[in-house]
Amino acid sequence: MTSILPAAPPGAEPSHFVRFYHEDASLLDEVASFIDDGLRCGGTGIVIATAEHRAELERRLAGFGAPKGTSRHTGRLECLDADETLSQFMIEGWPDATRFEQTVGRLVRAAAASGGAVHAFGEMVAVLCAQGRYEAALRLEELWNDLAKEARFALFCAYPWKLFRTAEHSAAFGKVCSAHDHAGPCHAHAAEPAADPARRILELEQQAIALQSEIARRRAAELALAERERELAEFLDNAAEGIHRVDADGTILWANNAELKLLGYRWEHYIGRPITDFHADRAVIDDILARLKMGETLNDVPARLRRQDGGIRHVLISTNGCFEDGELRYTRCFTRDASERYQRDEALTQRDRMLTHAPVGAALVLGPEFAFYLANQRFCDMTHRGPLEGSTFQHAFPELAGTELDAQLRRVLETGEPYAAEEARLPIDNGEGLEERFFQVGLQPLTGADGQVQGVILVLVDVGEHVRLRLSLENAQAAREAVLAELTASGRAKDEFLAMLGHELRNPLSPIVSAVELMRIKGDGRTQREQEVIRRQLSHLVRLVDDLLDISRVNSGRIELHIEHIALDDMLGKAAEMVRPLLGQRCHQFSLEVEPGISLRGDAVRLAQAFSNLLTNAARYTPPGGRVRLVARSDGPEHVRVCVEDNGVGIPADILPRIFDLFFQGKRGIDRAEGGLGVGLALVQYIVSLHGGEVAAHSAGQGGGSEFAVRLPLAGPADDA
Repeated sequence: MTSILPAAPPGAEPSHFVRFYHEDASLLDEVASFIDDGLRCGGTGIVIATAEHRAELERRLAGFGAPKGTSRHTGRLECLDADETLSQFMIEGWPDATRFEQTVGRLVRAAAASGGAVHAFGEMVAVLCAQGRYEAALRLEELWNDLAKEARFALFCAYPWKLFRTAEHSAAFGKVCSAHDHAGPCHAHAAEPAADPARRILELEQQAIALQSEIARRRAAELALAERERELAEFLDNAAEGIHRVDADGTILWANNAELKLLGYRWEHYIGRPITDFHADRAVIDDILARLKMGETLNDVPARLRRQDGGIRHVLISTNGCFEDGELRYTRCFTRDASERYQRDEALTQRDRMLTHAPVGAALVLGPEFAFYLANQRFCDMTHRGPLEGSTFQHAFPELAGTELDAQLRRVLETGEPYAAEEARLPIDNGEGLEERFFQVGLQPLTGADGQVQGVILVLVDVGEHVRLRLSLENAQAAREAVLAELTASGRAKDEFLAMLGHELRNPLSPIVSAVELMRIKGDGRTQREQEVIRRQLSHLVRLVDDLLDISRVNSGRIELHIEHIALDDMLGKAAEMVRPLLGQRCHQFSLEVEPGISLRGDAVRLAQAFSNLLTNAARYTPPGGRVRLVARSDGPEHVRVCVEDNGVGIPADILPRIFDLFFQGKRGIDRAEGGLGVGLALVQYIVSLHGGEVAAHSAGQGGGSEFAVRLPLAGPADDA
């Protein structure tokens, strides 16, 4: 009679038992222990399971079912996919006995013939029941039983309880139990009380025996699991490659000894910290983490990690993630030292890159035949050759045989001494004949690990254009020097003419000014209007003459400063007084605001001239009745800022960059007679720069007024003393 209680499967004895389970974990624990028992005694384990169960069982059994003290189990493990195996012997939804024998039967017989124990686990019956083919599953159980009559093996079958939930499945459940020697759940449940007391006693006795066996089996399974976990932990901790685990938020959860040794960290200095702290390139680790969250598996990703001593370790990272319910739980990472590989590859890459992409012609020739190992495109272009790799120097350049370059190549290879020539004349065949070319030539010996010269690095720089330009420049140098001398003389003559013109114009102006002043004193009212016109135009002429004299001094560098201690308010007051007649004449509202107590070191006369020029411009280019302000305030601890502001015609944006150029005059919105020579602002900039300051112009454009800001250094404590 078949037992419906859990019973421990026989060890080496043949048996056919079934387990009904709720959770995969409990089933897999029992199956792994069952197969492990067969493998440990040198037998054969056969697993015919669903893809998910087969993968988990392979992981649990791979390398960790060995007897203590050995590195591998002595048994043989065969793993098959349940669906694929079914497809080999099912015909129109029904198991075919002949094909079953040819597939499963042949495998089991061969294993049994080896003489060792055979432990098999099969889920094909459960797959058929899940498809609703209960009768086919029972037929498959019969085929297994028929096979057991001819071959010695223990068979473990398993069905999920969910396949027998309704009353309609009771009959099938009973038939399944009857097809096995032992039947029960993975977790023992009490059986229903038997109607016959004697049978009840037997059932209870069987339950006690089964319970003891189950406890012993579970204890053995727990010990085996603990041993496998210990072996796994030892394997990971002492693996030759660095391994670490990182939480979903990027925190390092664990690392093995190789990982810590690779980077030089202690456990407490590495574990618990963000993985990004140890990557020298943030973009690299951010990309790795992003790809892991997307479910990618990464292999040999180059990265640079920071060592504890501050150095950089080049590594290759292989990693993937562990997901639950679509969410990343953690990532497992393997870190391999790539320092030597990086250094070797980097050196070769840099050499090839340097030669290939050099802005000059570069080639590498090896051996006494000077065979071309590499020649960049620049070298080929300037020598009118195609690809040269593999050809010899003599074959590629027969026209250079016996030349100085040919001789020097051989000398460098023999002596190991470099050679350089600034302008080597070489006859190059351009396809139409020999062409005389000029090159800067460099020959550098290439030595091997043994110190012997193995080849020569040949560098060519086309200096033909340079030679032609040099000859052209030498021929033109004398002409340029003559022109320069002529221009210098012309400039000197111009400066002397301006100076002479200014002095000659000033001489007749003095009596004219005196005559006009006498006419005003005599008070002849009949000519008063004419006198005002003469006086105004005469003042304008005097200013033009003064500008000419100042420009002459600027060009000749004859403006000398009389440096003294200056009270800013006094100097600006004098500048304002010089312009007050013009301000009054144009009815402007003028205000002077000076922060008290500010002093400078400079030439009071020249500075007053500069600010009077700015005020004069403001008065002239502001329509009558406008506003003109002169404001001076401290600008930091070492400078003062003086601004001349007006609400006049403004300065167009295209004129601002040129406003301080000598003789520059923009378009005016008022009478041209109010203009000058375009000298005043250039003179302001020159005087301010002589005092170590700077001047800038600002304007909102046409009709927006203007502001000229002068920034000058203050007098220091030593100057005040």
